[in-house]
Amino acid sequence: MALVLLAVAVVAAVTLVLYPISEIDPGVSSGVLYVLGVLVVTTTRGLRMGLFSAALSLFALDYFHTDPTGDLISGKSAGDLVAIFTVTLTAVVGAVIADTARRRAVESEERRVRLDEVRESRARVLAAADRERQRVVRDIHDGAQQRLVHTVVNLKLAVRQLDRDDPEAARPLVAEALQNAQAGTDELRELAHGIMPSVLTRGGLRAAVQTLTSRMPMPVVEDVTDERFPAEVESTAYFAVAEALTNVAKHAQAEEAYVTIAPADGVLRVEIRDDGVGGAFAGGSGLLGLEDRLAAAHGTLKVVSPPGDGTTISIELPVDAPTS
Repeated sequence: MALVLLAVAVVAAVTLVLYPISEIDPGVSSGVLYVLGVLVVTTTRGLRMGLFSAALSLFALDYFHTDPTGDLISGKSAGDLVAIFTVTLTAVVGAVIADTARRRAVESEERRVRLDEVRESRARVLAAADRERQRVVRDIHDGAQQRLVHTVVNLKLAVRQLDRDDPEAARPLVAEALQNAQAGTDELRELAHGIMPSVLTRGGLRAAVQTLTSRMPMPVVEDVTDERFPAEVESTAYFAVAEALTNVAKHAQAEEAYVTIAPADGVLRVEIRDDGVGGAFAGGSGLLGLEDRLAAAHGTLKVVSPPGDGTTISIELPVDAPTS
């Protein structure tokens, strides 16, 4: 209704401007101002309102700027009819052109915004990757590396004791070295799991998701394809599920969750649902990293999370043909 009133207001304003000078310009040559009004309406409100404004302009031209005859068409002079038709046709064509330009401008702005979002997302991905590398280096230095250093030192001390024919003194040193070596191995395994779990590379998404869900504090129903996909697709899908389930465990207060992964129409569709409190949204702190990871893989993310009615995260990742 507001758009209709806008079109009426524009045509009325042009009429109010032209009507007082109708004695100076008794014809319809001033109808070009109606064309300008139609262009203004089309540019701001779209083609439909522009065509409606053109129809109103046709009526205003016929009624206010030609000799009154009792009806809109019969009795008008041929010159007035031709002029009205010409002005109206110009208004319609101008509206179509203006709407095309408007839509292209809108599409261009949307592409610019999407490009800016992708650039920002990639920047966050790179920053997160740098932080992750620094964390891995720090964890290796402070954990596994120190344990391996202690292992080497203890073994050297044990060798000295053995050279002195004192195996009893060497025994606890060897035991401590073995303990440090085992702890270092466990820490390296945990680090490697955070980077790329071996169960994913060996067994695919089904096995990797089963490993994830086995650690969840609530039951998780799985429906995961056993097909294999390119490594980049599988890793993105795996970490997406891992992050989504982590958010479920931290924030959802859910009693049950569901994970579905299946290929369809050239994409890998991933869905994580829960019956928790809802209220999540794309772009929130809990999903920002997931959104960035998917953007880097040209994937899409959709979040439906009405308060009090659980959360559904839908992901689509472009894939090539599944691998054997």
